[in-house]
Amino acid sequence: MQVLIMNREFIKIMVRAAKLPGLLICGWLLTVLAVSTPVRAVHPVSIVEAHIYVNQGRTTIRLTCFAEDLELLQGIEPGEDGFYDSAEIGEATEDHAEYLAEKIILRDINGEKLPASVTNITAVEIPEGGIKAGTLMEYTMAFELEIKHARRPEFLTLEQQMVAEGALLPSELKALVKQSGAKNSYLKMLKPGMPETFRFDWENPPLSPEASQQEWDTWFDKQEEQVLGIVSYSSVYSFIYITGSEVRHEVLIPLATLATMIEFERADPAFLSVQEQVDAGKKIEAFFNVGNPVTVDGVTVKPIFDRVDFYGLDLRDFAQQADKRKVSMASGRVGVIMKYPAKAPPAAVTVEWTKFSDLIRSVDAVVFAYKEAEKASFSSFLENNVYRWEADDADPLPAITNVDLEDPRYFAAPATFGLPMVTLVALLAALLLCPFTFRSSKLLAVAGFLFGAALLLTDTAVVQLPAPFEPAGTIRVKAETADRVFDQLHTNLFRAFDYSQEEDIYDALAVSVHGNLLRKLYLQISNSLRIEQEGGAIAHIEQVERLSGKREKLPFVENGFRYRSKWNIVGTIEHWGHIHQRTNQYDAQFDVQIVDGDWKLTSMEIIDQPQGIVKTRLRKF
Repeated sequence: MQVLIMNREFIKIMVRAAKLPGLLICGWLLTVLAVSTPVRAVHPVSIVEAHIYVNQGRTTIRLTCFAEDLELLQGIEPGEDGFYDSAEIGEATEDHAEYLAEKIILRDINGEKLPASVTNITAVEIPEGGIKAGTLMEYTMAFELEIKHARRPEFLTLEQQMVAEGALLPSELKALVKQSGAKNSYLKMLKPGMPETFRFDWENPPLSPEASQQEWDTWFDKQEEQVLGIVSYSSVYSFIYITGSEVRHEVLIPLATLATMIEFERADPAFLSVQEQVDAGKKIEAFFNVGNPVTVDGVTVKPIFDRVDFYGLDLRDFAQQADKRKVSMASGRVGVIMKYPAKAPPAAVTVEWTKFSDLIRSVDAVVFAYKEAEKASFSSFLENNVYRWEADDADPLPAITNVDLEDPRYFAAPATFGLPMVTLVALLAALLLCPFTFRSSKLLAVAGFLFGAALLLTDTAVVQLPAPFEPAGTIRVKAETADRVFDQLHTNLFRAFDYSQEEDIYDALAVSVHGNLLRKLYLQISNSLRIEQEGGAIAHIEQVERLSGKREKLPFVENGFRYRSKWNIVGTIEHWGHIHQRTNQYDAQFDVQIVDGDWKLTSMEIIDQPQGIVKTRLRKF
């Protein structure tokens, strides 16, 4: 799939053209045929037309060019009689076939050159009497190359290196690429040093031009999901993120494009080795450190380079840090992430693009400001290439408040017994323990008198008995009160991470957490949200879901209670226009105690922490 050639807008044009009257359709078809048919005219440059048919096991390249290429590229010259030597034309044609097989290059997913063999030559039809000098442009010749594949290719990179010595303009290759099973072709004009990568989906090949716009949109949506929105392999992508703590600019750019602006030293012209990438990374940082100015609240901020990564075609998720290995100069890409710190949530931001060149005439950007998204465009044809953003008047984050002691009615009272009950129990025990001979009517009368007196004192006399084995200072909290207190403390715990600055997070945590647990919880939650595959970036807490919770009866906790809870944390982190969502589950036990008149978490023990699940989805904009 080459989206620069066959994109949504192009499909819309074709669909509309299919509905035009017959005369207009004929005109449109003639225009298309004119593009794919050599024009017999004088060319100041070599133009080669390639029809490339990609099958699962092999690729066939049929080349058509003008015979004048024998003069431009093979050096034949007319004789003194004003005619070209027919035998020399034949020999030069054979040489030109090998020349094309060497200079028109197809590379695999790793950038390795695929060997091509010449399978057929259609030589110039030389008229009787020969070809007169200056008329070679009136004749064509054709060649067929074959490239075999060990397995069906997902990616093929096409490049051409046809350079005529002393030519004023570079040679051009007009490539028409068709996938076996697909019902349309992709057209691309290539110049030397401008490779083009094509992706082939063998399960869902491109539709026919007669397909409806809705069918094409569905097909494109599937393609974008597969490659996480990065559908073009020769375009520059720009993603600008504005958050409460920084502005982040992420640029994805073809290595071949960068090589036209930065000189990369390399032993193999076709590849950049791991060691060479270190030096190249420093040059790329220096390149982007100048220009493309960013201001935050009117102050120009210098970039901090979070990463400079080199990617091959097999990597779709650019949020992951790529494995260190050599990359192809023809199909490799570079991901640059620049951060511009903000001391407070930005109120106004400007981002300018100044890195234009012959290959970078325009850059389409997507801006993600908090939860809002919009598109921006930079172009070398525009006078003003500055994107401007201003914050809306937003309410500040609500304060995280202490969890105060509640009404005493929410606390369980010690075991309380009325005096009559105590007296009755005592008399019954005495009767049972006394010998039978002492059990007389007088004794029973005394017992009755005492019990009656106890009844008279029912409203004024009570006896409180502590629970057995309960330590001094223990507060007996009702279960519903424990649920309410812990729920508020637990909510405060994760709301603290809504703040962006570390000191603000600490202050918010201190409202609900006491002692050494404060530092422990900060590190533990931060680490749980850290996604190592993305360079250790911290995810934003999207949701906290309580699964279960209950007050533990034992052991007793002085001035508080013990509580066990299970919950899920859903965290998200975003790079390059797609979102990584990670869900972590926890089973932990907490001690909740009264500290200086407020409820606080004083200890935590993780009982179980299953491995988190990471899902990836595209950001819709």
